[in-house]
Amino acid sequence: MACMIYQGKTSLASSCAYDLGANLFTINGPEIIGQYHGESEQTLYDVFTSAKQAAPAVIFIDELDAIAPARKDGGEELSLRMVATLLKLMDEIGRNDRVILIAATNRLESIDRALLRPGRFDQEIEIGVPSPGQRLDILHHLLSGVHHSLTSEEVESLAFATHGFVGADLAALCNEAALSALRRYISVKESSTQLLGDHDTNAEKTNIQEIDGLWGYEVSSLSSSLSKLTMSMEDHCWTNRGDIIESSEPDDKKDELLLLVTKDDFEQAKMKVRPSAMREVMLELPMVRWEDVGGQARIKKQLIEAIQLPQKCPDAFERLGIRPPRGLLMIGPPGCSKTLMARAVASEAKMNFLAVKGPELFSKWVGDSEKAVRSLFAKAKDNAPAILFFDEIDGLAVTRGHGSNGISVADRVLSQLLQEMDGLDQKIGVTVIAATNRPDKIDIALLRPGRFDRLLDVQPPDETDREDIFRIHTRKIPCSHDVNLNELARLTEGYTGADIKLVCREAAVAALDENFDIPEVAIVHFKSAIDRVSPSDMQFYQELAARFRRLVDDTDKATTMGIHTETAI
Repeated sequence: MACMIYQGKTSLASSCAYDLGANLFTINGPEIIGQYHGESEQTLYDVFTSAKQAAPAVIFIDELDAIAPARKDGGEELSLRMVATLLKLMDEIGRNDRVILIAATNRLESIDRALLRPGRFDQEIEIGVPSPGQRLDILHHLLSGVHHSLTSEEVESLAFATHGFVGADLAALCNEAALSALRRYISVKESSTQLLGDHDTNAEKTNIQEIDGLWGYEVSSLSSSLSKLTMSMEDHCWTNRGDIIESSEPDDKKDELLLLVTKDDFEQAKMKVRPSAMREVMLELPMVRWEDVGGQARIKKQLIEAIQLPQKCPDAFERLGIRPPRGLLMIGPPGCSKTLMARAVASEAKMNFLAVKGPELFSKWVGDSEKAVRSLFAKAKDNAPAILFFDEIDGLAVTRGHGSNGISVADRVLSQLLQEMDGLDQKIGVTVIAATNRPDKIDIALLRPGRFDRLLDVQPPDETDREDIFRIHTRKIPCSHDVNLNELARLTEGYTGADIKLVCREAAVAALDENFDIPEVAIVHFKSAIDRVSPSDMQFYQELAARFRRLVDDTDKATTMGIHTETAI
């Protein structure tokens, strides 16, 4: 019997062997490759032979793609020999040999297809990114031997906040949090004993090994890091003593308190440890709040209803049979906070945010563009709950049929995008938001129910919105008493949020040009900046949006009457 696992691998295979009471033989793909002809094949043969002799046994091949890559166009001689040898050895395993073969990979598409034939790797087991509940179980296990001060509620909150973390990532997070506590310990201890004085190196090593025991880590894994950290601290001296050092607690008690891993240590660790599922993409949890977005109350309300409320009150939506939209399309002139609002709703709903510009997905290689779209959606699913944001979607989802033969790269990419959106389910936890200022270029098939269900028409800011935007962008600018935000809002008719941000910056620059030591920015500087910054061309984009809305309305009416337009699916 053989099975292949791609994600969540080594510990599961080890547990399987332990539960079966079988001997475990491990093959690490990259390490088995020898420098002499026939050496790698012989090593593989020896492991299989030893496993049969020690039956019952489990053979675990880690990173299978390193020794059995797909044989394309001949391939390298060693790869061909290794694949042939592995196939032969697998075929020789009989039912009475009592040997189970387990392999692991995170690159399933790179495995030679011959290995997946029935009788070889009979089963494929995909282990996805852990759910919040699974992450909570993993954290409880990891923290059981760690000296920490986290409450049950804080551990649960940490589990929900670590989107995309696998077991190894959570272990790295705990290790980094422990290092953060150590840095605090060294800072306070060395400030109290004056680091520039003499110190006993051997005593330091002993103390660090004692710390390992306190935290529940192996000496080899943490002590080496801490020793290097201690050595690097010799060039620094802290003069401020912590409250713990000044207290009357015994030294042992103070050390124990200093080495306690706290919630703040985990917050700092989260800023350094990047989960595996996010490493190949620019994925983040944005730190943007609704108060950072000026105006646009109507659009904010729609985003909250469509995304934020379903995340906060899923039971209520399920009870009433309300299905949140899979996708939202934001149309409007440039600089009207479309991207900022998408980031804000992700932050407020505590969802991961994956942003990509439409044209970035195109590749000159055949099939790579479609693969990029598939990979993007797969990453979003792995890091759910997540918002997948397509900026400039007009560069990706153009109206079909413009290619010379009707099947251009753009047509194939659009078809792949439609297929991926059709595959989204409410339980997956991925919402797609797209933004464009050229809706006339978008294929209307994207607006079919189940794709971009909701159209958000982002208008330029009115006077009240502009005053709000000025208030946001002048928060960190010292303004004189003569600066009236309402007056500035009246003077900037037709300006977008991006234009107003530029006005505020130019006003500060104008003040510096007048006097480098000037304490405040005056109204005269703002008026000078308004004269220099021209408003964006709103009319062109507003006319495009109006025509697009009419097209959408006509398409909806035609669909209702049973009439199918050329571009509708």
